[in-house]
Amino acid sequence: MKRVWFGAGLLIVLLAVSLGVTWGMDKIHEPIVADLNQAAECGALGDWHNAEVFSRRAEQAWEKWEHFRACFADHTPTEEVGAELAAMNTAREARETADFAASCARAAKMVQAVGDAHALCWWNLL
Repeated sequence: MKRVWFGAGLLIVLLAVSLGVTWGMDKIHEPIVADLNQAAECGALGDWHNAEVFSRRAEQAWEKWEHFRACFADHTPTEEVGAELAAMNTAREARETADFAASCARAAKMVQAVGDAHALCWWNLL
């Protein structure tokens, strides 16, 4: 009987951890996506001061949660986001409006996809 209770307790702990990771991945990626979208808009409008502020804030948030994300996310998409953020930096430094806005928008979509991959949806159960 002790084994049954231990097994049930272990399943409850695993469920709680899984729900915590789901919630955490959503909460850490939402502000990054918002900042990247805002940076893309500011960059497209030529507002380089705000574009730089939003893009740097998004980068810092992405790097801040790198270890947490590496524990639970597939590494290929996260490496692709890193490459897109590097392209964004290059375009920002060169003040290339179209490239910067496009890189920000692509990075935002990629970050959103990384967060959505951990969402609690029926298609993620299959």
